[in-house]
Amino acid sequence: MRISELADTTGVSVATIKYYVREGLLSPGRKLSERLADYDDQHVRRLRLLRVLRDVGSVPVGALKALVDATQDRRASVHDMFGRACDALRTETAVPEVPDEHTRALADQIVARAGWTKVRPDAPERDRLAGIIKVILDSGLPTDPEGAATYLPLVDAIAAYDLDQIDDTRDREAMMEQMVLGQVVLGEFLLSLRRLAHEHHSALRFAGRR
Repeated sequence: MRISELADTTGVSVATIKYYVREGLLSPGRKLSERLADYDDQHVRRLRLLRVLRDVGSVPVGALKALVDATQDRRASVHDMFGRACDALRTETAVPEVPDEHTRALADQIVARAGWTKVRPDAPERDRLAGIIKVILDSGLPTDPEGAATYLPLVDAIAAYDLDQIDDTRDREAMMEQMVLGQVVLGEFLLSLRRLAHEHHSALRFAGRR
């Protein structure tokens, strides 16, 4: 298909498609002439993934590049590929507090309590968790970070279920797509469900409170 057809099929503008090609996020089409190129279903699949990541997850271009690089590194195991993807997908929302030794230790205790022995000691998300714990402690929020044990089995079950949905008979790129879409789209889905649940339980508890 021509680039205009690719744009119509995916809902991604021609200008954006050309930008993705320049940035190495999308492979060039097969050249038909000096000015014409042909695109196929692989391009459609990649563009739909990029569109979801940008529109739903607001994933920055730098992170998109890291995802593409992780997929194309054939020396890395699927697990390592997923790890690099997780690092790339870390939320860009700033944590207003820099973690300190105490909050890093609390973060490590939470990970240990969950039994997540395979989490890298230098995983970037550990520092982010520690920064969030510092915000909790400093702001007086009615949440005890050491009481995270309530959440851990629920989060663990969700993460295991997410990975159970990945079809490991497919190629690396397809597996990466499933994992990335699960992290971004289902992450937003779970956040929306949690807010709805908060509204429900707030009504049960506080509707009569003035």
